[in-house]
Amino acid sequence: MKLKKFRVLILLLILFGLDKIMLIPSVRNLLTSENLGNPYIETFNNSSSTYLDDVKYKDKKKVWAFGTSRSFIFYQYATADYNWHSEFISEKQKKGLDDYKFFGFAAPGSNPLIYFTRFNQLMDQNYKPDTVFLEVSAFSFNKNNRYYNITLLEGMPVEFAIRYFNDLPSDFAKDYFFSRLFSLSRYKISAKAISANVFGAKDKNAEMLKNFMPSGAMTADPFANIFDTESNRKELPYAPDSFNDFYLKPANDTDTYLKTVMIVDVLKNEFYGNFSFNENNLVFLNKIIDRCKKEKIPVVLWIPKVHKNLTDFYATSAFYPSWKSKIQSLADKTSARFVDLNDEGKIHCDYFQDAAHLSGRCMPEMTSILLNIPK
Repeated sequence: MKLKKFRVLILLLILFGLDKIMLIPSVRNLLTSENLGNPYIETFNNSSSTYLDDVKYKDKKKVWAFGTSRSFIFYQYATADYNWHSEFISEKQKKGLDDYKFFGFAAPGSNPLIYFTRFNQLMDQNYKPDTVFLEVSAFSFNKNNRYYNITLLEGMPVEFAIRYFNDLPSDFAKDYFFSRLFSLSRYKISAKAISANVFGAKDKNAEMLKNFMPSGAMTADPFANIFDTESNRKELPYAPDSFNDFYLKPANDTDTYLKTVMIVDVLKNEFYGNFSFNENNLVFLNKIIDRCKKEKIPVVLWIPKVHKNLTDFYATSAFYPSWKSKIQSLADKTSARFVDLNDEGKIHCDYFQDAAHLSGRCMPEMTSILLNIPK
């Protein structure tokens, strides 16, 4: 009888204990799938970016490029040496690009919440760009994509959230601060993860997602490492063998399946499935643009070019036209420039890393278009 009285209390204590041991990395990795390529687990610190003041770039116009893995190419290929070797831009455009230095701030599965955080962290350190590129990819606005909860609850440091509390959407603020009290609201116990970790059963989609991760993505502080890359600190020389790409279609059936068929299937399930539009990401974009307008910094909203297999999926998806219309409306309202690189004839380079990622070979043409440098 006495035991019955304490049954609820015992249950609460068990849940409380489980909630707290979930903060232990080894336990979390065993019971949840959140560790898979997650660059956001309590790691997004306000890292220093002294390279932004490097004297060798003092005469350059600085471009800050925020994006997902589709913007990784800014880390390696947005350099003068790659520009001058490009077959896709004119001599005039090559000279025009010489006036700029590009700094990449891209991470896998990123979204405007992450952009908002890092942009303001840098501005608060008294750094200032001449132009801001904001990549807009539809999956970043889907509440049901694999990374949504990770970035929602872990992509913003607590001290930053407190400082910018008045700028946060109310429903986001509620979920965010609640998650800081109860870890089980962040880390969901997963039967698939337990099966994989205990019995070695692999999730095909999860394994495929490893292709999205940069090297070192599972290190102690991966997010800061992603943003503080070597290419942000020095210009990498042209290396013709570095692209690892294909023109329109991979050279063999295996690569064709992996890079243009299977990856689209994974994206449909893990990133675009059950699409539910996240209005808060429009708010975060708007906040960035508002601060840029006050500082007289031009903003470019841009949609990355993807392979035909993926644009064919966009064309048959009910969510895509509505999503793009909302981005266009935001651009119109804020007077930000909006560029969709999938528009017919917008960009001529047709080299890809896979169906979702344009090749670095296309970087010079892409940046020329985004900066509106004439031929």
